[in-house]
Amino acid sequence: MDIAQRAKLVLKLIYIFAALIFIGLPAAAYLFYQSNTYPNSALQRDAYPYPDFQAACETNKTGQTGGTDKLTTPKGFPFNVKTPSNYQATFAHPLLVVYAPSVSRTLMEKYTGLTQQATKAGFIVAYVDGQRLSLDSIPELGKVPEEVSKYWCIDQKRIFLTGHSDGGTVSSALAFMDTSPFQPTAIAPSAAGITGDELQQYQCPPPLSVMIMHNEGDSHFPGFGKQTAKWWAACNQCDPTTQATSDGNCLRYDSCAGGVETLYCEGKDGNHISWPHLNPAMIEFFLRSPSKT
Repeated sequence: MDIAQRAKLVLKLIYIFAALIFIGLPAAAYLFYQSNTYPNSALQRDAYPYPDFQAACETNKTGQTGGTDKLTTPKGFPFNVKTPSNYQATFAHPLLVVYAPSVSRTLMEKYTGLTQQATKAGFIVAYVDGQRLSLDSIPELGKVPEEVSKYWCIDQKRIFLTGHSDGGTVSSALAFMDTSPFQPTAIAPSAAGITGDELQQYQCPPPLSVMIMHNEGDSHFPGFGKQTAKWWAACNQCDPTTQATSDGNCLRYDSCAGGVETLYCEGKDGNHISWPHLNPAMIEFFLRSPSKT
């Protein structure tokens, strides 16, 4: 680390320490998220090379090319929508819903940096404001796909979820809670606050592809990722042994039922508030996940 990099790190730590003293832990976390965002180029919507296709939606859907930041769930939970820059209104797009921790949807977009890569791959992306978690709020957050589908052409067999910290918990819970309003095609939660013991209280959902992301240095939820990956591997009827993926980023449980994948991806350098920066691997994982029947 050179002198300039060290000076930037020291300045960042001073800001966080000041927030802890004067405005509390939530503000300190906000400053950390704000100071660990992707460059603006990652936030630009990209064009998708559409294949030849038959119309899957009526032309009267009113969702605009580019998206909007003015939508809410029925109970008023706000979210943004981003589309490919050359959005085709009758093509059935995969949907990626990104759930935030206790930060805004706008900051979550900057923090995860998924927009450019996801829209280039044909996804419509919804970024959802962080909400206080409860048995009522999680099902309400699960209504985002239905709301997006009212305005944009969405392939209901290809709905994918990710999120960080509390957002990772939401994207996980919507896959196994019996009060979830839909069943996602695949999930990729990061730093989720769910233990293996807690998951034992739930029945396994039908097999679905799961990519668990959790940093080794997460002292807030230590070891939670390994525990949840084992639970999902058992639910997906996988071989209990693992082997490294070809890129070396994850461990894969083989021979899962229904052709689904179960991956555990452990970051070696980050802590609880560190996004794993596995966006290309995550998008490729979603694209190869078996569609719901």
